Amino acid sequence: MHFLFDFSLQQIGTNKDLGELGEGKNASMKTPGYFLLVLCGVFSVESGDTETDYCQKLNGDQCALSGKWKNQLKSEMEIICKDGTISGKYTSAVGQASKEYDLMGRYTQVNDKDYMLGWSVAWKNKYQDAKSVTSWTGVFYAAEGVIRTQWILGRFEDPDDFWETFITNQDTFTKISQC
Repeated sequence: MHFLFDFSLQQIGTNKDLGELGEGKNASMKTPGYFLLVLCGVFSVESGDTETDYCQKLNGDQCALSGKWKNQLKSEMEIICKDGTISGKYTSAVGQASKEYDLMGRYTQVNDKDYMLGWSVAWKNKYQDAKSVTSWTGVFYAAEGVIRTQWILGRFEDPDDFWETFITNQDTFTKISQC
């Protein structure tokens, strides 16, 4: 399957001060602007293409990991993989996280369908700085359609409280959409 979409947003009306149009000295009401959204699409199907094939072609992906994933706690990540690198966004449903965070990582294919992968999220964005980082290491089991991970969260503590710096646990991610 191939999709090609292009869109543009064009202003076809303007905001003008009614006072400039001779409606009186005190007229300050603005006329609303009007916008036209133009969406053009081309659709073609190649026989034998799966949704994963389509996503890989669309994003230039080289693995089956791209798409949106959700873990058992409802945290979500959206990733793209290319040339051994994973990039994307992570939105946590737990803790003190606000909005989405960048994620970066690496992957390697271990057989025809399964992958080893790892990624990290620094919990700092334009909304807050939690002064912490989480790293996940896991296995994508194609037969199960899941990524099983072990993670470690490091958060800044004073040297006297270093023993409180790290916590670890596991997550299982299930794909909720392709690309």
